Formats: sequence, C-alpha cells, structure tokens
Amino acid sequence: MARIMKWGNGKGVLLPHFVTTAFGLQAGSTVTVAMDTEARQIVLTPVDTASVNTAYFVKASKAAKSKAELKPEAW
Repeated sequence: MARIMKWGNGKGVLLPHFVTTAFGLQAGSTVTVAMDTEARQIVLTPVDTASVNTAYFVKASKAAKSKAELKPEAW
C-alpha cells in the first residue's frame, strides 16, 4: 500500500525499492501513465523495457502473486 503525496501542484506515489529494481527504474526514468477504467486502476508502464531486471522481476512477480511478504533480501 502507498500513500498519495503532494509535490508542488501535482501529486505522486513513492514506489517501493523492489518495484523500481525489478523494472530497472532510476530517478528520471520515463513511464507512461494510463487509466484502466474497467478495472479502475492506474497503470504505470516503463518506456524503456530493456532495463527490466528479468531475474529479479520473476521473483518479485511470484512473490506478489502468492501474496507473500515482499522481502527481496530473503530471495
């Protein structure tokens, strides 16, 4: 879970380390922002998918799907 925070005139969400690591995101990385109106979700997609850390992504995905606690240091 994350909290919406005010940044200047906008708002933002701080992404957890395991998410930014899995997707290879750095400060300044570009993502597209979309709304899935059917699922009522906000979708962020990295523009540069070549930077995805595949091995880490697979482990994080499995942990998220199993609803296991996401503690990458335990992997």
